[in-house]
Amino acid sequence: MSFLALHGNLGSPADWEALSLPGLRAVDLWEHSALSYFEFAHELATTLSAGLEKPVLAGYSLGGRLALYAMAMHPDRWSGAVIVSAHPGLCCVEDRLARRVSDELWARDAREMAWPDFLEKWNSQAVFGGAPPTATQLALASRREAIALAFETWSLGRQDDLRRSLRSFHAPVLWITGEKDEKFTALAAEMGEVFTDFHHEVLPGCGHRVLAEQPEVVARVIGTRSGGGVQFGTTSGTNETNFDGRSRQPLE
Repeated sequence: MSFLALHGNLGSPADWEALSLPGLRAVDLWEHSALSYFEFAHELATTLSAGLEKPVLAGYSLGGRLALYAMAMHPDRWSGAVIVSAHPGLCCVEDRLARRVSDELWARDAREMAWPDFLEKWNSQAVFGGAPPTATQLALASRREAIALAFETWSLGRQDDLRRSLRSFHAPVLWITGEKDEKFTALAAEMGEVFTDFHHEVLPGCGHRVLAEQPEVVARVIGTRSGGGVQFGTTSGTNETNFDGRSRQPLE
């Protein structure tokens, strides 16, 4: 079993590499941010996954949204998917337009602000809990143009609502969110109505950045649910996981 993994915004391949998943190939998104959603989905299914026989596609946050496009456009290319803290798409046109305006402002700030100041502003958002900039984020200063471009090309406001398109994806899906990340946990719970083979794992005490907060637990959840192969669970459901990696009883 192999994994093709996509990091989040202001992240790097090291975010997934910290999990030490078997057969992991982590993609550097900043090398591809000039591509549209559709173009990048094609790249994932061809060039970026070359040599991997039906890998598990994994994505966190922005990377999760990009993975969802590849799942919808190339459903037979993947043996399964691990989606972490991701958004399936805004339903309302007005909301998409507002998000595009917001992301254009973030793109401007990424280009023009002093990099540490930009990171402090980005991390001060409620979804991130006001965490200070990490060394990985600070090291991205030289890639600020690619990051700014990503705000524009991969804005949530430019993303389709993928719920209907994803119904064509029948491989197992493991969706992971943090207990404190109420918005994304609620979105994840809705996806049980989209996928035929779906499992939602909620990590207690975690916020949006579950890869950074509890990488060992995420790795154990993936390992336990895959069991050496792509299994994840053959019925829809939601579990809450102890920090030793064991699942509690399904949440009602």
